[in-house]
Amino acid sequence: MKARVMTRPKSNTLDPQGVVVKKNLEKIGIKHLKKVSIGRYIEVQLEDAPEEELKKNVQKAIDKLLYNSIIEDYEVIYE
Repeated sequence: MKARVMTRPKSNTLDPQGVVVKKNLEKIGIKHLKKVSIGRYIEVQLEDAPEEELKKNVQKAIDKLLYNSIIEDYEVIYE
């Protein structure tokens, strides 16, 4: 099993990387961009264990280290 954790800036948070990327895309002729957000993709390979225990441990990792609750939102997909 693996967990895919995607983080992205909260909608009301300034995303300096996204602003720079948006400006540069516009400079090269890409149009109709309202906003660009830059997030992170984290893939965690998990050992065999009961699913509930795995998800509990992944959630603990997310809460303690993998994302900043003040400025980011996240989504987890288990496969």
